[in-house]
Amino acid sequence: MRVTNTTTNAVTTDIRCLAVGVPPNYTYITWEHTWPGHASVLGSFPGAEVLRLERLTYEYSGFYTCRVQNGVNSSVNTGAGVGTAYLLVEGNPSIIIYL
Repeated sequence: MRVTNTTTNAVTTDIRCLAVGVPPNYTYITWEHTWPGHASVLGSFPGAEVLRLERLTYEYSGFYTCRVQNGVNSSVNTGAGVGTAYLLVEGNPSIIIYL
């Protein structure tokens, strides 16, 4: 996985899933966004080699996991086809007041 930390001033950032294996033809299944220490998925995105995030806020920070397949049975190696990276979006906290 390749990711670069960013700030809320950025318009977009890309997270790239770098799959390596034999055979080298991959199907990108899904992206999942989770927060450190929590098991629940905050967001799920369609599978693609690159996940583009736009209009960044601090809430985009967290772990991003991509899942890929290349047609080989991965029952022996359960970690095969999964990659995770941490993204930190730095910025000032936002306070929202609902009236």
